[in-house]
Amino acid sequence: MNKKEELKSFIKTHAELFFVPQFLRDYPEAELYLVGGCVRDILLRRRGAHTDFDFVIRNLEKEKVELWFSKHGTVDLVGKTFGVYKFLPRGFASTENAFIDISLPRTEQAQIDGLGGYKNFDVQSDPGLSIEKDLSRRDFTINAMAIDMRSDELCDPFGGIADLEKKLIRAVGNPTERFQEDFSRMLRAIRFASELRFDIETETLGVIQHQISRIQDRRTHEGKEEFVVPRETIGSELAKAFASNPEGTLHWLKKTNALGVLFNETLAETGIKYLSAGNPTLPITLLLRQRTPQNAIEQLTLTGLDSLPHHSHLRIDPQTVSWLVLRLQQPWEEKVIQELRAALFEKTFLTGLRSDFLLRALRALGKTAVVEAVKKRTREIQERWKTETGETIPPLLSGDDLLHAGIPAGPQIRQLLEDLRDEQLDGHLLTREAAKKWLAVQIKTP
Repeated sequence: MNKKEELKSFIKTHAELFFVPQFLRDYPEAELYLVGGCVRDILLRRRGAHTDFDFVIRNLEKEKVELWFSKHGTVDLVGKTFGVYKFLPRGFASTENAFIDISLPRTEQAQIDGLGGYKNFDVQSDPGLSIEKDLSRRDFTINAMAIDMRSDELCDPFGGIADLEKKLIRAVGNPTERFQEDFSRMLRAIRFASELRFDIETETLGVIQHQISRIQDRRTHEGKEEFVVPRETIGSELAKAFASNPEGTLHWLKKTNALGVLFNETLAETGIKYLSAGNPTLPITLLLRQRTPQNAIEQLTLTGLDSLPHHSHLRIDPQTVSWLVLRLQQPWEEKVIQELRAALFEKTFLTGLRSDFLLRALRALGKTAVVEAVKKRTREIQERWKTETGETIPPLLSGDDLLHAGIPAGPQIRQLLEDLRDEQLDGHLLTREAAKKWLAVQIKTP
């Protein structure tokens, strides 16, 4: 399948792009380009990748752009000063579909005192600006390609296809200038290299190694000191990278000197190479497992890893990392698993996602015998209570039962419930009636 066929096939599989042929019919003088990462992913045949659609429209005034897209869906005009719009076609919900970026060709000139922050650009949109000029402001060659939606022709002024074939991350033009415009682009290079399993081109890599410390630069803005690169931007890039390729991310963080800049204390790298792609919580936890739980939480804040939205599948919960760090520092052995109080075993290894993370971390650290011991004891409990993995075993008695039995509210109830849970999970108490008799004995015992 050639590139034109790839494009046509791709468009047919995305119903939210139905507006494209209609727009081209209504404005025959306009040029509509699909640009950026979406073009890259089409050429790489990354059909499973998350798709962000980004279009550039030439030869059409922004008033006409606003009017047409407003008639055919929802348009966010927040960026209209710069000729940038967020568009959601009619019939599509924002809870299920991402907004499509629609923009006029534009230039972005870094301010003299911009300091490499994303707010520090003078942006100028121009409907007559060439698509090549628009692409020249982008970060890497593989993201600086465009597809003409009318002719299906590919525009590749900076050799993006060649770099895709070579599997290279290369800055557009002068890498020093590209990164000076926005320091976070250095982390994007690391993320793309990890995500795509690419190398970073020699000159681009050298500039990153020399400039990476700039992502920690601070400035005074509106009377307050702040980081030039927002922590949430750093957290987002790190989380995406670790989620896609933990071992590759660690490799590039080390090779670019970013690891020492972002995590400037003792790190524990062992085990990360045994992790597969998925949630970034595990590799981050393994890195921080020699810290105190509180210090691990502080590190998440310093790197912005705790700042992702709650609904994001990449979100790292600080309390989960703290919980895991504390438990990974315990001397787990087969005998410890066998002798662990049943209620504590349940809380540690049978409580959902945290327990799953812990088992995966122990396996990555080579604690296979411990993991097998956990699985063996888990199977015994499940067979005893006829439950499946993830299914909760209902308690035989509740706190209300103990209150009704005359036990005053307080720590005694909690202790009795834990003791009762031990007896239940170990198979010594199997019915509610047996539990009541056990409780009666405990109350009478001085």
